Amino acid sequence: MAEFLLVADQVAPVVEGELPGCAAALALALSVAKHRVAILTLASPEQASRLPGMARRLRSIPTRVGGEDQDLSLFEGRSAVSQCALYVLGAHSDNRGRRAALLASAAASLVRDQICWPDVVVGWGEASALALACSPSAHAALVVPDGRWDQPLSSDERADLDPENPAVAVSHGMLVGLGAIEADMVILPCPSAADAFRSANDLAFRASDQPVTSIHFGCDELPHDPAIDPILAATFSPESPAGKQECRRALARRTSLAVGPRTLLLATGPLDPARGGREILETVSRLGRADVAVVFPAGGDRTLGEQAHVLSLGSPGKVTMFPELGAEAERHILAAADAVLLADAGDQTGRAASLALRYGALPLAPDAGANRDFLVDYDVASLTGCGLLYAPEDPWGGIGAIQRAATLRANADIWQPLLAALMRAAPRWSTTAAALEAMCISPRAA
Repeated sequence: MAEFLLVADQVAPVVEGELPGCAAALALALSVAKHRVAILTLASPEQASRLPGMARRLRSIPTRVGGEDQDLSLFEGRSAVSQCALYVLGAHSDNRGRRAALLASAAASLVRDQICWPDVVVGWGEASALALACSPSAHAALVVPDGRWDQPLSSDERADLDPENPAVAVSHGMLVGLGAIEADMVILPCPSAADAFRSANDLAFRASDQPVTSIHFGCDELPHDPAIDPILAATFSPESPAGKQECRRALARRTSLAVGPRTLLLATGPLDPARGGREILETVSRLGRADVAVVFPAGGDRTLGEQAHVLSLGSPGKVTMFPELGAEAERHILAAADAVLLADAGDQTGRAASLALRYGALPLAPDAGANRDFLVDYDVASLTGCGLLYAPEDPWGGIGAIQRAATLRANADIWQPLLAALMRAAPRWSTTAAALEAMCISPRAA
């Protein structure tokens, strides 16, 4: 058993969102694996005091930011999401350099006061860069959770960093570079992102022998569990998949889609230009008479949403937009969908495809980035694979993937075993935690 300190400027339940939720899910998985886990983050004092179960410590935290000394409140309790010890520094700033300096001061105080004595410090995101050096005896790992890094700090943002820290100058004001200098290893969400990190010219100052690796993030955190989700029309699992058909029928009734027993019920990714929304619309507009019913998620880009609405008016019963917006609506769609059309060729996490697998929906994804790294194209001859990949530069590639999926859906002998296999292929946070443990603990024990 080891003690982990996870440092992140955004983590659930303090902040809502996909990456903050993933940080909490990783902490929970480490805790389930019998490790002691503490989470450090920051929020305004008002926000921190409103979190259930949090109490203000009697002793404040001394910080030094931008040459100024200040005592800040520290709130402590247990995370309602991860069930781990949660420490929230009562401070907030939009200045990236200040957030990094504040987290570093708080982490150092936790260690100095022996509130936490970590064997491993995990920095979740660039804001954790300076905090990685809080304990000289701990193994430090920097996680770049979305596989991307920001531009160098502005002169105003750099003013809040310690000018006597040589790493600040060496990193050229890049927080991810500063984190790489302070870390023993750097972890990215897929091999493609790790390769890009290794070869980035603006990170050439990084030690050439520093380990840079990838870990596949899980997707089985609550509420993403179709076996127990109470909002679904029926629950289902790999061992008992029948409930998915009821979810399919319920969505067809709710959206007035004409879905026959062999019809491919196709959901799409968000209609966001940065995530392939235009390509999705172009692909759906070319479907013609194929036995495919399409449901778009609500939200996303307004212009693309209006175009999707026009498309649905021209194809009643075949194309529609889900009438509700939000996380529950997304789960309703995934639970009903036979397949999900994705078009973000720059995806470095594979999160959308992973969630599709979790709900037994076949991901149709560009053969690039994390999807290329993690999805195996389905092969009918061997009955193996967990997705359908298509060339992102081919305007008809998505159509081909949809046609392949429709053929599979029409063959019950293939589709029923595939449905269970897809759900089993979804990545688990327990596997993510075990991989992190092997990287950060086993080498030290040896």
